[in-house]
Amino acid sequence: MGSNILKKRSDGGVERVVVATGIASVAVQLVFVREYLAQFEGNEIVIALIFFCWLVLGGIGTAAAKGLGVRMVPPSGATLGRLSCLLAIFSVLQIIAVRWLRDLIFIHGASVGFSATLGYVAVTIAPYALLVGFVLPYSMMVARLRTPDYPGNRVYLADNAGDVAGAALFSFVLVYWLTPFQVLLVVHLPLLVSLVKLSSSHPRRTLAAGILAFIVLAAGAVWEDRLLPLREGRRIEYAESRYGRLEVVESGGQISFFSDGAPVLYSHDSALAEECVHFPLSQVDHPKRVLLVSMVGGMLEEVAKYRPDQVDYVELDPLAARMQRRFGLLPVMDGLTVIAKDGRAYLTETSLRYDAILINLPEPETYQVNRFFTAEFFELAKTRLVPGGVLSFAIEGVEDYISTTRQHKLSSLANTAGACFVHVTLLPGHRLFFLCRDRPVRTDIPLLLETKGIDTRYIRRYFSGDLTEQRIRRVNAAVEPGIPQNLDLSPRLMRLAFLGWFQRHGESPLWFALLLAAAALFYASRLSRPQWVLLTTGCVGIGAEMLAIFAFQALYGYIYLRIGALVTVFLAGMFPGAWIGGRLTVKRRRALMAGDLMLCTLLLLFFVLMQLQSLGSAAWVLYFFGLAVSFFCGFQFPLALALSGDDTAAASRSFSADLVGAAMGVLVVSLALIPFFGILGTSLCLAAMKFVSAMVAGTIHENG
Repeated sequence: MGSNILKKRSDGGVERVVVATGIASVAVQLVFVREYLAQFEGNEIVIALIFFCWLVLGGIGTAAAKGLGVRMVPPSGATLGRLSCLLAIFSVLQIIAVRWLRDLIFIHGASVGFSATLGYVAVTIAPYALLVGFVLPYSMMVARLRTPDYPGNRVYLADNAGDVAGAALFSFVLVYWLTPFQVLLVVHLPLLVSLVKLSSSHPRRTLAAGILAFIVLAAGAVWEDRLLPLREGRRIEYAESRYGRLEVVESGGQISFFSDGAPVLYSHDSALAEECVHFPLSQVDHPKRVLLVSMVGGMLEEVAKYRPDQVDYVELDPLAARMQRRFGLLPVMDGLTVIAKDGRAYLTETSLRYDAILINLPEPETYQVNRFFTAEFFELAKTRLVPGGVLSFAIEGVEDYISTTRQHKLSSLANTAGACFVHVTLLPGHRLFFLCRDRPVRTDIPLLLETKGIDTRYIRRYFSGDLTEQRIRRVNAAVEPGIPQNLDLSPRLMRLAFLGWFQRHGESPLWFALLLAAAALFYASRLSRPQWVLLTTGCVGIGAEMLAIFAFQALYGYIYLRIGALVTVFLAGMFPGAWIGGRLTVKRRRALMAGDLMLCTLLLLFFVLMQLQSLGSAAWVLYFFGLAVSFFCGFQFPLALALSGDDTAAASRSFSADLVGAAMGVLVVSLALIPFFGILGTSLCLAAMKFVSAMVAGTIHENG
């Protein structure tokens, strides 16, 4: 079928360039995701900001193709070739900018607010996103120089074919074997080769531009490690894992291990290590089997004092475990087993039962971490504890004043754990520890350790000043029973983290939301009805994609490895959908309306299936959902384009409406609907939007 769709036409090689541009642009976007996650410590909201900026700027670039931009850059094969080479060069320069500008613009190591993060992403991604948005309709204009009646839907199909190929290539091959700059080199080779057969009045200039682009791409691949941002200290090891960027840094005799820019393990953290181990293990008479989900430096030495028979350490990334062992962060210990698996997946699959499960993860401010602080996880962990076993986890400590947001967070956690365990006790230390078990929790930790003969450096008799009855009573009294629980598909803590992010930087999401809504209403008011339907299709399409991404992260926890696969399925259905939609020549209004109703039905089906699916069998639902949604989104584009008139101006406005709708959808879904209504509530909101769109589609006249 594909050979008939993309058969040779008198387009001067433009379709090859469009396909190759699609291959490169999707892979570049996914590389950008890794770079921004590494700069902003794995915060998944950054993914939404990347998609938003990419789509808005791409929409601006697309809109420019029918106005001043084309008058300044008249369509020609030679110019298209040079613009394609410029895209390749921009990809390298922008990765360097993303890596180096953050610490030049912001205070090194400081948290960056929402507005500053959005501005940083927009500025650093702008050149590539604007240009790639401009090139798509510009390519159609170049093709129409040779074939005046060249259909705009063919460019859409060629671009989609390239997008699918690029996403699949990245997801199933490149992410496993290549570093970011090596990926850029590989994915731009088809684009540079396609320029050889592009009809051009200046082939030598196009060849020179291609050679320059290749040199820039090759230089980035060769000097990859030299283009990393500086760290405080000396970087002694660096690796690109399929799960993220890993770095080992030495400073003042201390070894620090970084994952995606966030420090996750230190060689010297004795006081915190003692609290993480002895607060929970002191509750158990003879802990024989202990499970560590992540850890802090020095924990294994403290666990060894109890002489357990078996200690299992779960680390998702086997490369990370090897690097930790190589640099002494994971010492050799009798009975220690390193398990290369996601901690939650391991607990689902294992039949072992433990005396203690120690969760040593950072603050639950990302969906990846939050999934270890939900009711579903606590229920799972309880089934893997022996009678009298203990589960422990911790969040940042509280001082004398507990803010409302902080109180709601600890209350939600305590109420969530309390629904699974008979006793949940909060202990203030370097962090705020939660000890969960079905037997009473003793708070006289120093006395318990003395009775057991456990020697410690920091937790001694004098340490009881930190664990006074008054402090313990005060922090436990702060728990409000009415605060809702934190659930996988209704992540209460993510809402609080989002609000806390704004509060820490003196910002409010209200003004941004109002500005975005005003801009969206103004833009929508200038669209025809078919283009308005495309606006909602773009919004629902990307919204469904974000639903799948966050649902996958909530359930499985390693989104970077799978984000390419999710993007692939959300693109794969567009090609056949657009082809089938483009073949319809009658009853297009009814077909457009039917597409809306099918999208509405799919979102309702997603709502039902996500409620019914268990943790181990939900992945296929997400992939099927993505494929089906993308099919009907692709199906609607040629129908709306035909109903708008298939001239250059209509095509450009239709491309722009699709992109702007997607841009609005990615922010509304990621920053408002999911945090406040959960994944299930968001699916209902999107279904309602498509139902309204179907009503609008029903009022369109066939003559446009």
